[in-house]
Amino acid sequence: MLQRAIFIAVALSALPTLAQTPCATTDTTHFTVLDQGGYNYQFLPDPPTGWTVLTHEWAFGRPDFNDFSLYPIANVQFPGPGTYLACLRANQQEGLGYPCVSTYCELLIVPVDVVCAGLNAGFSIDPQAGSILFNDLTTGLLPGYNTTAWDFGDGTTSEEASPVHTYYGAGPYQACLTVNSGGCKATACNWIYLGPPNVPCTTLLQPAIGLIQYERTIAVFDQSVTSGMNTTLNWDFGDGTQASGSPLLHTYAYDGEFQVCGNIGLWGPLTPDTCMASACETVYTIVSAGVAGAGSATVPKVYPVPFTDRFNVDLGTVDRNARWVLMDQLGRVCKDGDVPASGSFAVAGEEMAPGVYVLRAFMGNTSRILTVVKGRP
Repeated sequence: MLQRAIFIAVALSALPTLAQTPCATTDTTHFTVLDQGGYNYQFLPDPPTGWTVLTHEWAFGRPDFNDFSLYPIANVQFPGPGTYLACLRANQQEGLGYPCVSTYCELLIVPVDVVCAGLNAGFSIDPQAGSILFNDLTTGLLPGYNTTAWDFGDGTTSEEASPVHTYYGAGPYQACLTVNSGGCKATACNWIYLGPPNVPCTTLLQPAIGLIQYERTIAVFDQSVTSGMNTTLNWDFGDGTQASGSPLLHTYAYDGEFQVCGNIGLWGPLTPDTCMASACETVYTIVSAGVAGAGSATVPKVYPVPFTDRFNVDLGTVDRNARWVLMDQLGRVCKDGDVPASGSFAVAGEEMAPGVYVLRAFMGNTSRILTVVKGRP
C-alpha cells in the first residue's frame, strides 16, 4: 500500500475571528532554516517588513515521516538525510490593518550529518560455484561499536563480514549492505540478476509514488522499483501542468479534485524495448475550516487545539442523517459516527497518537473538513 501524508491547515489565533483572506504574494512570510547538527533543524519565520505574525502552523514530512509545530520557532528532529516538505501557514497583520493568511512551502534537502559524511558503505560480488561471495568494501569507519547487516533481497539476511549466499531464482534482487559505525549509519545497494535477457517489464518495473499534501501544495516522490536500470520520470499533475524529476513541489491555483500520475520509463540490457508504467493518486485541494476556541462565534470549529483527552466539534445547523469521519494522515479511518441534530458533539481521543488528524462531516450534498490536533503529553 502506498503511503501518503496529508497536512491540512490548522488556524489558531488570539483574535475572536481568524483571517481567511490569502495574503498577496509579495506579503508572504518565508522562513530561515538553521542546521543544528545531528539532523536537528530550527525554523524561524521571516515576515515581510511591517508585518506581524499572529499565529504559526508548521508542517514537515515525506512519505515515511511527518511532524508539526504550533510554536513561533519550530525545532524538528529529522530521521536522517533526504528531501522533506517544509511548510509554514501564518496568520499575519500589517500594522493596524486587516489580517491575512500566508502559506509558504519549500523542499528541504537534509544532507548526511558532517560527523557521518566520511562513512561510505560499499561492496563487491564474486560468483563462486553457484553462490555469490559478498565482499565488504566500506571505508571511513568511525571509532566505536561497528555492526554489519546484509539484506540479499530474497527475504534472507546475514550479519557476517563476508557472507556467501545462494539464490534460488533469477531475480532481479536488490542486495543491500548497512553499516553502523560510531553512531552513524550508511547503506549501499546493488541489483543482481541471474537469468537470461529479455525480462518481462512487470518484473523489472513496479511503479509507485509517494505524495505529501499541505493545502494546495504537494510534494511528489518517486518510490518505484526499477531494478537499477535507466529510467525517466514525468509527472502529470491533473491541472494541465507537467514536470520531470523527483522529488518535486507543485502548487495548485484553485481548489478541486486532481489526478496526479507519475509516468516511469525504463530501459537497459535486460529488455530490448522501453518499459512504461504509471502510478496515480487523487488529490483534493479543499482547505479545512479555521479552528477556533470554545468561546469563538466561528462555525464550524474544533476545540481545544491541541487537545489531550477529548475534543469538541460544533458544526452549527446540520441536515438529517449527517455523519462524521476522523482520519489520520495516511487517510485511514480512526473513528466515525452520527452528527446529532444540535451539530455539537465530543470525541474521546485518549488512545490517539500525537499529530494532526482530519475530521470530515457529511451533511446532505455538502461536506466540511476540519483539522484536529492531538498534543504531546
